[in-house]
Amino acid sequence: MKDCLFVSAIVLEILYVALFVLTLRQPGFRFWPPPGPRSWQFFAAWIAASLVAVAFLFLGGLDFDSAFLHTQARIPVAVGILVLTSLLGTWTFSTFGLRAVIGLGNRLITAGPYRYSRNPQYIGDSLSILAFMILTNSWMVWAIGLLGIGLNLLAPFVEEPWLEARFGAAYLDYKRRVPRFLGWRGSGG
Repeated sequence: MKDCLFVSAIVLEILYVALFVLTLRQPGFRFWPPPGPRSWQFFAAWIAASLVAVAFLFLGGLDFDSAFLHTQARIPVAVGILVLTSLLGTWTFSTFGLRAVIGLGNRLITAGPYRYSRNPQYIGDSLSILAFMILTNSWMVWAIGLLGIGLNLLAPFVEEPWLEARFGAAYLDYKRRVPRFLGWRGSGG
């Protein structure tokens, strides 16, 4: 069962990456953000993400302590990160709202944590993944988690062209003022 969960999660995450890359490379194709709440993209994205999350959580218990962090000090570190990400997640969710979180928002959000980062939800998700990786110390969770963090780093690049087209000058101005992540400003972001 453990191996089946692991392989399924890895395959789903690789498929997700492939669909993100296809979205970036093919102008007529868009996987994320989904074009609508009843589109195949909406259902595929959320079903895949949910299945990976369930496998990730179960594997944390089934493969507990199989990796390289054999120290009890990892537990308070992981719990500290989880508390921090819970606070960030609550702030982000309360600012963004459910429809926007699931890719169906219809307005540009620049308040709350979005004053400091264009993607606080991806920062929070990545930190939560990292905390669970540290807490469970499972090599399977580490592999799935690193792919998940990679997806969180890739997602803004998939979303930005859509946001530019949707919100125009307002988004371009926001993009100039606020970094993609925290203080990481490159030529594009």
